[in-house]
Amino acid sequence: MTASAIETCDVAIVGSGVAGAHLAYALAPRSMKVIILEAGARRSRSELVRHFFANPTKGPQSAYPPDAFAPFPLDDRYDQFYVQGGEMPFIGAYLRLVGGTSWHWTGFADRLRPNDLQMRSLYGVGEDWPISYAELEPYYELAEKEWGVAGDERFVWGAPRRGPFPQPPIPTTLLDQKLEPALRQLGLNGAPFSHARNSVYFDGRPICCGSNTCVPICPIGAKYDASVHVAKAEKAGAKLLDRHRVDFIELDAARRVSALVAARPDGSSLRVVARHYVICCHAIETPRLLLASRQEYAPIGVANSHDNVGRWLLTQANQDCWGLTREAVLPYRGPQQTSGIEQLRDGAFRRDYAAVGTSFMNSGWSGNSDASKLAVTLIKQGLRGQELVHTLNDRISRHLRLNSSAEILPRPENRVELDKDLRDEAGVPRPRVTFSLDEYTKRGLERALDINREIFKIFGLMNETKVEWNSPYLSNAIIAGTTRMGREPTTSVVGPDLLTHDHANLSILGASTHCTAPVNAPSLTIAAMAYRLADRLTAAGGLD
Repeated sequence: MTASAIETCDVAIVGSGVAGAHLAYALAPRSMKVIILEAGARRSRSELVRHFFANPTKGPQSAYPPDAFAPFPLDDRYDQFYVQGGEMPFIGAYLRLVGGTSWHWTGFADRLRPNDLQMRSLYGVGEDWPISYAELEPYYELAEKEWGVAGDERFVWGAPRRGPFPQPPIPTTLLDQKLEPALRQLGLNGAPFSHARNSVYFDGRPICCGSNTCVPICPIGAKYDASVHVAKAEKAGAKLLDRHRVDFIELDAARRVSALVAARPDGSSLRVVARHYVICCHAIETPRLLLASRQEYAPIGVANSHDNVGRWLLTQANQDCWGLTREAVLPYRGPQQTSGIEQLRDGAFRRDYAAVGTSFMNSGWSGNSDASKLAVTLIKQGLRGQELVHTLNDRISRHLRLNSSAEILPRPENRVELDKDLRDEAGVPRPRVTFSLDEYTKRGLERALDINREIFKIFGLMNETKVEWNSPYLSNAIIAGTTRMGREPTTSVVGPDLLTHDHANLSILGASTHCTAPVNAPSLTIAAMAYRLADRLTAAGGLD
């Protein structure tokens, strides 16, 4: 690596996803000189959509070209990225490009519930967060306003509100509506989700047109992604340095961060010197960077004096149940998930088994036996011409899949480490992940599967057609917990204000700081925490 150049600023932010983009956007207008360092490239939506169409693999990463300078997991090749050290394969899917992993998130914009933040106090399991719902509420409101969240105020999923959603709800689908009679027979009800996708024209972005490709990419930008707030931060004065991969955090003798060292594709490097530093690299890259920055004043890694960096890894566990309905339910229309079962997401049962969110999948049998796989199967059976077309249309119109996602308890043995021998294309030690599933989570999924099978029985499927379900598997959408918040340095990495326990001018922001991973998506909470952190950093003495 050639001699380094130097940049100086008030706040240096590593990562341009939801966390980094919102923090930069909040700080830049407040007379703060802000630099955002992003390992990946800035890519256009049209370029990514073309890559998705051309890629024969249609998984969550399929719209995003591989990048040897800033590697990330690829569909069907997770074991070539993660070194698997546990009993369950870890398949966390994240991206390294401007806008981060928000490019391929589902678009769910639900808040955490007050009870989600008090799991230990209320239910005797998991952990309490060191902050309350009341502290987050004004920041949730700010984030929802910025995104233009669409929702129905009759359905708040356990999170109290002080006002309506910014946009009207996304319409429910025929599939959602067809399920209602079966749910009522079981004493259950479906409800629409709140979405970070437009139901009306907003902020220069169009109305959702129902492409049903939210994961991996919204082709028109109706679904929010963090590239929106990267652009807003730049307009407010923040400086984005893409293709700058931060590989090392330097400390001085006082154990304060003295610089970030970033590699560039041409072999040169950049040292960024700031008053305050914030790591926003998601829950795999953040511990990788901290652990890779071992040095005299941090012999087992930055912010790691109590060996908590990389521990307490969280995700969710999923299970699918699917079959063919007798009547058409017309999946593959609208956003991939618009509604789900309200029950089992919170309640006293969480003392005994995990909360579970069951969604009605407008994406049909994707991942199990979707249209492309079904066509191959029918052709092998000898179908051709109009008979093939008719059979495809008939079968696909009757695809029904229910997906259940369960919370997982935080445990120190579930962790990310640096592999001692194996390195990725960039020469950085590969992440070694050790993960096992607790019985608490398994019991929650068993309860949800019982309910899902009953729904199929009411549909008349269990006797007439084959209903299938898979074994529990880890979510590729949720990664959290590897630098978690807490009041005690012995069991956490950052305090309630997101400042690291070890270093007076280093904060961490993002899902890695979350203490639990309930059945809601973490993205809205990340944005809310970014605005909360911005207030702290701009308060008197905030950068000292």
